[in-house]
Amino acid sequence: MIVLVPVSMFSVNFSVARGRPYSRLERRVLEEIAAQAGVAPHQGATLTSLCDTFRVHERLMVEAVVTLVGAGWVAVTSGREATFVLTDEGQQACSSGKDPASVVVAPAPPCTVVFDRTAGQLARRGEVLTVSKQEARPDLNPSTPRRILRNALDESQIQKLLPRASGEWVRSIGRPRLVTFSRYLPVRVDLADRAITGLPRSWHQALSAEILAVAQARQEDLEAASSLHPTPQAAGKEPPLVSAPLAATGQTHRPTPLSIAGRKPPASRVWAPTLPQTDASFPWLNEADPLGSGGDGASEQSVKAVLFSEVSGEESHQLLITEALATAVKHVLIASPTVNVDSLSKLGGAIQDAVSRGVRVDVLYGDTDEGTTPQDVVNLLNRIGYHAAQRLGRDLVRPAKEPTGSGAGLLIFDGKDSGLEAVIGDYAWAGSPASTQARSVHVGGTEFMAQVARAAAGLWMWSGDPDSADRWRRVADRCQDNTAVAAARGDSLKDQVVAELIVDDEHAQVSRGAEGSGLRIGGTCRHEDGSAVGIRGISAVIRRPEALAIP
Repeated sequence: MIVLVPVSMFSVNFSVARGRPYSRLERRVLEEIAAQAGVAPHQGATLTSLCDTFRVHERLMVEAVVTLVGAGWVAVTSGREATFVLTDEGQQACSSGKDPASVVVAPAPPCTVVFDRTAGQLARRGEVLTVSKQEARPDLNPSTPRRILRNALDESQIQKLLPRASGEWVRSIGRPRLVTFSRYLPVRVDLADRAITGLPRSWHQALSAEILAVAQARQEDLEAASSLHPTPQAAGKEPPLVSAPLAATGQTHRPTPLSIAGRKPPASRVWAPTLPQTDASFPWLNEADPLGSGGDGASEQSVKAVLFSEVSGEESHQLLITEALATAVKHVLIASPTVNVDSLSKLGGAIQDAVSRGVRVDVLYGDTDEGTTPQDVVNLLNRIGYHAAQRLGRDLVRPAKEPTGSGAGLLIFDGKDSGLEAVIGDYAWAGSPASTQARSVHVGGTEFMAQVARAAAGLWMWSGDPDSADRWRRVADRCQDNTAVAAARGDSLKDQVVAELIVDDEHAQVSRGAEGSGLRIGGTCRHEDGSAVGIRGISAVIRRPEALAIP
């Protein structure tokens, strides 16, 4: 039996980057410019003096200086001979001893992703063989329900699907553009074996039960109908003809994901609209590997991360958020499953101190507790911001204007050495404590935190203030640059684990708790109606070390 899964297609524009650390020559040139400025502050270094110092060809020195100017570390002053001086960023780089990435950014070919409208799953176009409504014949074949109608996709899920070459990383992601709203993924169902053919492997856990239920209901309807209305064979008549164009013409070519031509059954050849379509109309489902070699396998979504600790209980979480607000340098984001004025007021003093130091504090929440409204949250945080930094407070403290609907318990802050860290779990940072003991994981690592920062941007897209997402996209860019530098240097992480970030409807692919050698910790909320239909939340799957266990 054929069952249809409604899907849509989105086109995503994005750019990729590749880079390297600066060379030793560039580092030494930076230090020499700083040294000459110390000797003669109003003169600075010149191309001639630098060539004399390092005894290299002028061409090499020009390349080094151009690179430093492009990074914003060195400025050129006018005069009889161009002189070079350090900018504020150059002075910081010189004193810190850290090198950024020398990055080349280029647009990549647009990527088309397929979005399942029943359970919210995503896949690359080449992993899903879809057909148009005319080809799918939903009037003949049963279909899973079209539950998810929104046309906005979370970039934190999309970033895992975007192709890039070795040594490249995704630098920026444009807003996904709807290409086709109504297409279908046909799958073949064998009810006797409970087997489904043609469904991407990563979609099985989210959709198998739904597809089997639809197929079983159609089978029961057909059996009931046949008992009430005997078939033409039983009445001694010739069987009616049912069109199966590809089988009749002998076409066996493999379909493309976007277009499968030549299957437009003439209406005069169809005996009854309730007759199910035959598998011959979708011949690729008879192949051993319908999606091609490895095409239906889940791509590797895990990245390197640092596992600092497990966090458990009310006291441990409160100590951690207090420390985060007290030590953060630039950013703190608090995403709580729920919020109420009393709990948020208890954090008011720590938030005010952080804002007075120039720290940007974002506060988002999935829902409000009884007795609290979104306007109450906005008013409280606006007062805190004003008392801390007066007019600047409105920019430094950003409250969500609307609930995000997410069950995520997420805390992000720049910790030791200004490296970004996150606490991911189900703790209500600004709401009433849950009936069960809250659990989280405290993680870091630039590669993983780039994904977390994009997840933070995704939360802002649901908050009523989507423009605030941009600053977390910029944070993600910086994390990716730092990852490129570390990879080029061969730096290794301490307490390294392999982790995967699970966002929103991706949770339907994994079970809570142990998943093979991994462990999922996070907070989610399921919505049955409205624009947020599906699963909203953020989790971390820690896949190493295998000994990690939380009872």
